[in-house]
Amino acid sequence: MKKLFSIIISALIVCLSCAGAFAAGINSSESSVLSSMRTPANMKGNSVYVPSSYINQAEAYFNTIDMTSAQAGKINGIISQGRSFLQSTGKSSLKELSASERKTLMGYASSAAAVLNLSAAAGSDAEDIKVISKDGEVIVDDSGNIIKTTGAQQSVAPYVAVSVFAVLLSFAGAGVIYSRKKSFVYEEIK
Repeated sequence: MKKLFSIIISALIVCLSCAGAFAAGINSSESSVLSSMRTPANMKGNSVYVPSSYINQAEAYFNTIDMTSAQAGKINGIISQGRSFLQSTGKSSLKELSASERKTLMGYASSAAAVLNLSAAAGSDAEDIKVISKDGEVIVDDSGNIIKTTGAQQSVAPYVAVSVFAVLLSFAGAGVIYSRKKSFVYEEIK
């Protein structure tokens, strides 16, 4: 009986362990892009930072992909060009940028997003940027919604069904073995 119980528990553990976590994690390429995003641009003595909510959303997205070092190099180069552009304007804040300077800055954002097959568009405010995937999923926006679902979208129902089937199969097998054992004992007594 102890062996039967062990088999049943083992079958359950094997079946239920199939549902694992599938988050990709942050690799060194993605980490370098996040670091580059955290580096401020100096605009006439003022440090201008990418909003932390944008960085958090980008990090959540990076958890779902696997960026290559070539992609990271391109993105870091574009970020560096954008930072240099901001410093060259001679303005002290983003609000002082002219329409053409904002368009140029938006071009840098679009170029960086395009490296990952994403698109960038101006948000509700001139300082806000939305990054959108090709299928319309908003990756980065100004709504403050920074929690993104990562990993596989799975239902537990198939795993429960497989587990129940495994348990029933174990009981059926144990019943067959028990009945055969009992018939052998009965035949020996005759």
